Amino acid sequence: MEPIRRIPIVQQVEERIGELIAEQYKSGDKLPAEMQLCQTLGVGRGTVREAFRLLQAKGLVEIKPGRGAFVANQSGESGMAAIDWLVENERELRDSIEIRTALEPMAARCMAERCNAEDVQHLSEIHQRFLQAIRDGDPEQIARLDECFHNTIVECSGNALLVEINSNVCRGMQTFRSKTFQVEQNVRNAVMPHSNIMNAILARDSAQAEREMRAHLDKVAEDLAQNVKLPAHEVG
Repeated sequence: MEPIRRIPIVQQVEERIGELIAEQYKSGDKLPAEMQLCQTLGVGRGTVREAFRLLQAKGLVEIKPGRGAFVANQSGESGMAAIDWLVENERELRDSIEIRTALEPMAARCMAERCNAEDVQHLSEIHQRFLQAIRDGDPEQIARLDECFHNTIVECSGNALLVEINSNVCRGMQTFRSKTFQVEQNVRNAVMPHSNIMNAILARDSAQAEREMRAHLDKVAEDLAQNVKLPAHEVG
């Protein structure tokens, strides 16, 4: 390998993995496990994970819940292709949603109880940008802001262990978000739940915030069940 240049270590790892993909892998291939890459490149797991995040954002890598990192399909994606991915990964996605349903309602309750004005303002700004992304019809931005919305609630819960557990769950949900918001009904079905969660937190109503988050995630699970049964002409 060439000598390490004076650029951020995450960027270097991202480049090395990108080179590895170009030289040795094709679309759909599974990439080496995090620990193997850590040993090969001499870096920590956090660095490898962040590099994967960057490659995923560029559309080069897919993170499949419970299965690892794969080379993404570079041919572009339709709504039906997104459905195919949801069908293929349904079991792992259901597992992740079950964990989220256990964790995130508690996070919403804790945020409503413990947040300050700055926390609420930050969450409100993310929510407004989320709504604007929907108006713009930008699935990539919708997915990113959905992740920001949920992560902010967890981070403002005041529970460090909950934040740590959520970071592990979140890694497996990034590709799911990028796929699920290719389906119009899933975008529509996120608007009111996010608004309801936001309003409950603004009102410092912890019980209602918990209920609204649970209802939202129940709907996410219901949408997944419907998506995997959709005929092609119903995909937006």
